[in-house]
Amino acid sequence: MIPAALLASQETRLRATTLAVGSLGLAVLTLAVSVVRMTTAPLDVNLAVLLLTVVMLAVLPVMQYRSGSYRLPAGVLVVFLMITLPGYVVSLAAFPVPALQMFPIIPLLATFFLGRAPGLACALVLAIAALVLGSTLPTPDPTLLAALSRTFMANAAVATLMAVLLAWAYEGAHLRYEAELRSMNAALDEARQAAEAANRGKTEFLQHVSHELRTPLNSIVGFGELLREELTARGQDRLVADVVLINDASQHILALINELLDISRIEAGAIDLHVTAVDLAELATRVADAMRPLATDQHNALTLALADGLPPVATDPRRLRQVLLNLLGNACKFTERGEVTLGVDAVADGVVDLWVRDTGTGMTPAQLARIFDPFVQVDASAERRAKGSGLGLAITRRLVELLGGRISVTSEPGRGSEFRVSLPLRGVAAA
Repeated sequence: MIPAALLASQETRLRATTLAVGSLGLAVLTLAVSVVRMTTAPLDVNLAVLLLTVVMLAVLPVMQYRSGSYRLPAGVLVVFLMITLPGYVVSLAAFPVPALQMFPIIPLLATFFLGRAPGLACALVLAIAALVLGSTLPTPDPTLLAALSRTFMANAAVATLMAVLLAWAYEGAHLRYEAELRSMNAALDEARQAAEAANRGKTEFLQHVSHELRTPLNSIVGFGELLREELTARGQDRLVADVVLINDASQHILALINELLDISRIEAGAIDLHVTAVDLAELATRVADAMRPLATDQHNALTLALADGLPPVATDPRRLRQVLLNLLGNACKFTERGEVTLGVDAVADGVVDLWVRDTGTGMTPAQLARIFDPFVQVDASAERRAKGSGLGLAITRRLVELLGGRISVTSEPGRGSEFRVSLPLRGVAAA
């Protein structure tokens, strides 16, 4: 009796189940009160109202199923009771009467199904109505009280059973939800363990395969260099060019293998850091010297901008060098006949900034949003795809985070980019 739309969320399922079970149970209880009223007091319009209430309660689950919402039938129920119960008191022209015992149920229903504000509003309206009715209506005569005494008892029993029924329906649905949640958590835990085992297996596999691949690749690169020198000495320029292509392809494959191994180690938490005091000026100078051939190939001017008096930083020099090489290499590759600058800013509040700025192609906001995702390349052209795997910046960001820092980027299309790495002086130890 619960529509599929209400089964999607566990909370809506709980409330929809409570409404369906509660309304049918209340219909049965109200029918019992009607029978008592029919046998102990003369037939009048109030009995018709009770029977109408039975019908209304029985229709509510159907209304919920048709509308796909528990709020609509709950709202109809609350409005119906807000009208009929005070109307029952007025029709008897006496105070108090059995309907008063049902007043507290209405704010309870409104709060549970519609929220705290509707529940509070119902409580205030009914409290004011009770005060007004009590001050304006006379006390019922003994004959009427005697006729209604059994109805009073039935109403008291029904009001109690109604509260218990609502609590029972909700608690039953809640217990089923907790059982489903425990089952889901157990399944998720098994899936997590399986994923971790698969990830460890992937890392071990990549480590083994990369070792097996790098050994012959290093041999190819080494023998290629010897062959190139020998051919150069013999004046075989055409063959020298072919050997250079072989060496370049081998170096490219070797770089891809190293990147795949790095990203798998990072994801598996298998990166070991060797922290020492690092001279940033010296490290930046060596990185710039290593990148000058690439900058020259692209006809770029590579410069350094180092602040004076830079203190040593407690970090892993190998990993920090890898970060700067990645950033500077990207800047050189995406800049032609421009300027590339590697800088280190003065320390402020225990933080030092290393930045790489270029005057290259730049990036759009859409590209910036994905720049650090694995296997994403800003320039998807065939030429650029042949130059990398799209893992460089993903590895760079994760290495920076392992070093206790953060990386940010600003860029405009056609005006270049700036990558900035902020490292605490003792970031690795703190991290």
